[in-house]
Amino acid sequence: MKNEIISLRKNIYRSTSIMFIVQLFGALGAGFFFVIQNIFGVEHILDAAEKGNEQILWFILFWATDFFFIAFVTVTAYLIAGLPALAPSLALSIYFCHFAGNPVPANQMYVAYFATPLNNGGGVNIGYMGYYIMAIALALLIKYLYISWDNIKENLGKKLDKTLKKIKFIPENFGGVELLEQVDLIVLVLILPVASCALTFLLIRYGIQLPFNALGEALVEPLTNLANSSVVLCGIVMGLMVGFDLIGPVSMAAFSVAIAMLFSGDARFMTIYGACFVSLGWIPLFAMIFRGFIKKKSFKLDTDDTNIAVTGPINAFFENIKLTVAFSMTNAYRSPLTIIPGYMIGSAVTGFLVAVFNITNTAYLTELPRYGNGYTFQELFEMGEYYISFTLPLRSGDWLTCRIPLFFIILGGAAVGGAFIVLFRHLAFKSQEKRGTVVETSGDIVLEMRKWAQKLSKNPKAE
Repeated sequence: MKNEIISLRKNIYRSTSIMFIVQLFGALGAGFFFVIQNIFGVEHILDAAEKGNEQILWFILFWATDFFFIAFVTVTAYLIAGLPALAPSLALSIYFCHFAGNPVPANQMYVAYFATPLNNGGGVNIGYMGYYIMAIALALLIKYLYISWDNIKENLGKKLDKTLKKIKFIPENFGGVELLEQVDLIVLVLILPVASCALTFLLIRYGIQLPFNALGEALVEPLTNLANSSVVLCGIVMGLMVGFDLIGPVSMAAFSVAIAMLFSGDARFMTIYGACFVSLGWIPLFAMIFRGFIKKKSFKLDTDDTNIAVTGPINAFFENIKLTVAFSMTNAYRSPLTIIPGYMIGSAVTGFLVAVFNITNTAYLTELPRYGNGYTFQELFEMGEYYISFTLPLRSGDWLTCRIPLFFIILGGAAVGGAFIVLFRHLAFKSQEKRGTVVETSGDIVLEMRKWAQKLSKNPKAE
């Protein structure tokens, strides 16, 4: 069991490093086309016949970040269980991305993608951590079913030997094991992976999707009552909900309350929700900074931890709040039991401060989003566009009463969350040290890609 835990953690670190490159590709690709089209005004690139199609071009590259969890599930399952896990992991992750909840036709896929699910469909039904559980459960099922089949084949084969010897026309050198090996292809390719896929589907569907969606729906009414009675308490609870699953049933319950309040003319709760969401993108950076100040022996950060931590805030400076938070999800995959509590605390502090200082961004009520294609915020909400609708006003509004205070509040909440992550990870390290399950990593996926390119240039036939 100890070796299994160590191996699992190493595979998670490896898969998140690979996932980081997937996200980075989408971020850089989308950013490139966005700059070319929106800043330099270059139109009709890549044979775009109409202006509306040009935006689709950078959306396509953006899908690398929208569907990063599909890459994560597939790579993680492959690292744990090998080739047999590829098809089931890809099938399951795509199913819960697109078909679970409210399926949409292909031409509406962008408005139904993971970070802005249309009518709470797709990936929001299980949250990003649902894919984490999916990858591990599926891979371990396949791995141990393969091991079990190999053992059963040996034992069952010996028992079949006695029966086969009684049949005259069967050659003497043909035993029970040889007979079972004739059906290996069917068992290894179809029966065991399909059985693992079915069992994992049942786990995710009935253990995560339905219960947590029911939980999210059940939280709407008490949170609405709390919003009407105490804005401060509502801000704290809303922060805890956002930090719990970022984009998931619980967070979306808080979002639905914020929408309802906005439609009634009260933008305070949407301001709280947006600030809590954005602060999550900065928490990994503060955790990394605080960890650098601790001299005593504790958990170590590898280069990929640093890559993930700094990439989120970099995207924040380029007005891409979605990518700011997407990299926080990657960070959480590495140690969810220590990082998610830190997210919840940091986000709750942000919600508390926004509510206490009574900061309201009236841009939600008075302005059109810069990249909203002429739609109002209410129209965007009704269309299911969450990303533009709740984050863009954080970059608008009055400077002294909104922008500057929100900036410091977001950083303050992120600092608190980062400090608690360091504390939780230190305590976890001590516990792992006692159990002998400490995993030390030293990965740098960016450097690895550079070395791979150099290797190919010297030896084009390198495998």
